[in-house]
Amino acid sequence: MSIFPPTSLTLLQKLAVEVTGGNEASWVRFFNLYTPAIRRFVEWNDRVHDPDDVVQEVYLKLVDVIRSGKYDPDKARFRTFLALLIRRQLITLYRQDQARHVADRCSIDDLTEEPTVPAEQQERIDLSWAKAKHEAAVEHVLTKVAMKQQSRDIYRAYVVENRPIDEIVAAFGVSADIIYKVKNRVNKMIEAVEMEYAEEK
Repeated sequence: MSIFPPTSLTLLQKLAVEVTGGNEASWVRFFNLYTPAIRRFVEWNDRVHDPDDVVQEVYLKLVDVIRSGKYDPDKARFRTFLALLIRRQLITLYRQDQARHVADRCSIDDLTEEPTVPAEQQERIDLSWAKAKHEAAVEHVLTKVAMKQQSRDIYRAYVVENRPIDEIVAAFGVSADIIYKVKNRVNKMIEAVEMEYAEEK
């Protein structure tokens, strides 16, 4: 399995800072959130390509777009532009896999036009991408956000694994009320992370 070169991702983050004048830490976070979501989407929808190869391809295309000056700040905020470009690349990949060929490439010159796909297929792509972002947000919160290990374990058991409440009460020696509170608290953290994925119109 290939790994996206850290130097290339670092370059992309620096280019994003140069273009937007934004904070580098926020761009590091942006790519740390999007990378697992892209990987999940590919794992679910592509039976041919290595997910890490696709992540690399998407980010290399972003570097090319930024360097070639194809980003127009009058059309969209830069963060939104990147999210839409990533989505376009994933749609292209999905279409290629469905058609079993690699000739059909989406143009990135005009962000106002969506790639042409049947409405039903577009809906499936959008749902899959939304699910990939949600699961990446859940995993981010459960592995990167500071919280007690017991809270992580309770959330995983109750929400991720969908185990019965009585079983979790017995396994962790806590009340059902505590389990509900953990679920609500972690869900709020996940919602906050998902807001960072939001694409502005």
